[in-house]
Amino acid sequence: MAIGVGAGVLALLGVGGGLLLVRLRKSWSVGLGLGTMIGWGLASIVSAGYCTGLNPGMYT
Repeated sequence: MAIGVGAGVLALLGVGGGLLLVRLRKSWSVGLGLGTMIGWGLASIVSAGYCTGLNPGMYT
C-alpha cells in the first residue's frame, strides 16, 4: 500500500509539476516543465520503474 501511494506521489510530482510549469506559458517554465516530464519518464524507463516506484514487484 505504501509503495503505491509513494508511486502516485512521485508521478504527481513528476508529471503534474511539469504540466503546471508548461501551463504557466513563460519561456523558462515551458522548458523546465518539459524537462521535468521527460526526465521522470526516462528515469522510469532506464531503472525499469525502480526509482519512480512504478514496479512494486521489485521491492518484495
